[in-house]
Amino acid sequence: MFAPDRTYRRAPAKFRDADFIQLLVARHYEPRYGNGFVSFGNFPAFDVKFSNGVTLEIKFDSKASETGNACIEFWDQRRDKPSGILATTATLWVHIVPFEAEVSCFEVDTKRLLSLCLQLPSFTSGGDNCSSLLKLVPLLKLKAICSQVFRLEGA
Repeated sequence: MFAPDRTYRRAPAKFRDADFIQLLVARHYEPRYGNGFVSFGNFPAFDVKFSNGVTLEIKFDSKASETGNACIEFWDQRRDKPSGILATTATLWVHIVPFEAEVSCFEVDTKRLLSLCLQLPSFTSGGDNCSSLLKLVPLLKLKAICSQVFRLEGA
């Protein structure tokens, strides 16, 4: 089962609680990759590590269903250093998009996503205090490079 790095508290709002979402995603992968260690808080390398060595970076994108674009963070302007896709060491990137009827998860190899991001010219500012630079990746392009797209159960 899961091995969180701090005591987990019950989520009051499922769609806004990143810890709860990470646990649900880890639960989805556990049968395939083994027991998962879920990192909570500011842990820059990855969000989940499984007993077989596979790691996940999990991002929740509340606006993607409205805009048709996934926002992929790549630079922290406040600290002037790489972040998101340029900083993670995760094997897989799981981009979570809430739609009206369900929450969809787009699983993609991190290196494939990085390659796509480097090809795309569009970016914007966003994140905490609008201090991050984000690549705009059309959801159709994201889906085209995905290993799988799945519905997040329990969300």
